[in-house]
Parts: sequence; C-alpha cells; structure tokens
Amino acid sequence: MLPSYFESERSNLVVEVASLEEVPLREVWRDEARDFTPWLATHPGLLGQKLQMDLELEGTELPVGPFAVDVVLKDASTGQLVVVENLLETTDHDHLGKLITYAAGLSAQWAVLVSKEFRPEHRSALNWLNSISGEGSGFFGIEVRAVRIGDSPAAVQLDLVVEPDDFSRRARAGVKTISETNARYVDWWAEFLPAFHETHPGWSNAHTPPAANWMNFPSGKSGVRYGLSFAYPTGASNYSLRAEVYVDDGEAVYPALEKQRPSVERICDLELQWESLENARASRVAVYLNPADPADRDSWPRYRDWAIKTLGELRRAFSASINSLP
Repeated sequence: MLPSYFESERSNLVVEVASLEEVPLREVWRDEARDFTPWLATHPGLLGQKLQMDLELEGTELPVGPFAVDVVLKDASTGQLVVVENLLETTDHDHLGKLITYAAGLSAQWAVLVSKEFRPEHRSALNWLNSISGEGSGFFGIEVRAVRIGDSPAAVQLDLVVEPDDFSRRARAGVKTISETNARYVDWWAEFLPAFHETHPGWSNAHTPPAANWMNFPSGKSGVRYGLSFAYPTGASNYSLRAEVYVDDGEAVYPALEKQRPSVERICDLELQWESLENARASRVAVYLNPADPADRDSWPRYRDWAIKTLGELRRAFSASINSLP
C-alpha cells in the first residue's frame, strides 16, 4: 500500500535541535572578587534551591579576625547562618581552609564551597567533615557551570556534589532522642509542608520538618518574614496557632510598615493584631486561631487548612507594602 501524501511529507521533515555549549566561567565573571562574589550575593535564591533553604543575604566580605568571608547568608526558615566561599577555578587547600575558618569564626551552622570543579581529595574532605558533624549543621560542595544555546545569554547551572547525609548521621547516632513535644512538631510540619507547597508552589524552599513550634517563610525583603507558630498569645491560657508578618528590626522597619496599616486593612479580611513588642528587637502583625492545641492531632487538618489560607491572605495583603519598605 502506497504511503499517503501526508505520511510522505512528514517523513521529509527534519527537526532542528540546538546544541548546549559550555561557556568559560571567566567570560561570564572576569574577576572572582569583583564579579563572581557579588553575583552570588545578589542571587541567594539560586543557592537556596540547591540547599532547600530560604536564604537571605546577611553581608559580603564580613570580617572574621584578620580575614573576610565572601558571602554570609541566613536561612529565613530557621535563622541559621550559612557561610559561602567561592572560586572560579578548581578547588584548593586555601579556599577549603578559609571556609572552615569562617564557619568556626561566625559559629555558622552551614558552610558552602562553590567552585568550578572539585578535586577528589577536597570532595572527600567535605564528606569527612559531614561525617563528624552533628545534626543541623554541615558542609556543601557546589560546582558552577555556564552554558548557552546558540547566541543566547549564558545560563548558570549549580550542581550539588557534596551534601550532609542526615539519614546516615541519625542512624549512627542511634536516632537521636527528642522530646515527645518536639517529635509531635516534626510530625505536624511533615504533614503541613507538602500541603503548603502544593497550595503555594515556589514560595519556600524548605522541605525538612523542624523539631520546633515555629517556621518562617520568605517575604522577598530581608529582615521581614511570614511566620507560623503554636504560641500563647498575650493574656491567653491556651495554645493558639499564629500566622504573622514578622519584622526583625522593629525599631526602624515596623513603623514604616505600620504607616501603611489603613491601606492594608482595606484589602485584608483578617482580624490583624499589630504588635509592636516594646523592649524587643522584633515586631509583628499577627492573626490567631484560638484555641489550637498541637496535641490535638484530630484537629490538625483544620489547623492546616486555616494556616495555609491565612498565610496566603497575609501575603496577598502585605506583599506590596513589604516591597515598598526601605
């Protein structure tokens, strides 16, 4: 049977596929200190995606004794410090030693070495450091590449080549014993986070459930975060579930946010509590579900639905005001 006209035409079609070309890193960033380090500092989200953290910039070239660390970041979800040492060449003893020195000097929980390529011995060194580190701390190794298709601008790829092995670490420790209360919080966040990410995709990189009563989520503005916690509100005798806009620098930033209170409350249906928290560094704008006992597991689905909806409403109502803050 002779092929139809359309079948013969289709057989003559040639699909053109472009090639992905490697771009020398020095074509993208000519100088390590003047170009590459500032680029890393202004793109904490790219590192955060690899580390599953919501990273915010704390500073660059911060002093550690007579030295200066390239980049210091903070995980908005946990408040933990992350130090970053970077180079545009293959790893060397000098940068690895600096990374360890900076992490120790700043008491950082996490340390990241970013490099064009990792020597096997340096990869082994980071793996060994992870093997003797405690839970909630460790070392990461990331290889950076630049690629392009045709005449397109260069695109940056970050490849995670070393990471802490929390599973084996817990196994070696015989599964670290935590209190019944903290274990309950781990279970709560383990159920909450998948539903949160499904409803609000891309909002946060956090996937590890903490053994704590609180978590923070990024707002896009350093020092201002959205938060969720089980807490005792002022004057209450029962636990409440609190969703909030948390302002780390209450003395300077909170008054600027409070000036926008009329416009926020016009578009927000929530019963907002503006809490300046006198004699404290931080302030917040909070909404409470009261009572909300974390020990009442049967009520967790209701708590979870309220929390996800309320956090989303806070973000909708406050995002423009937060972005306009100085």
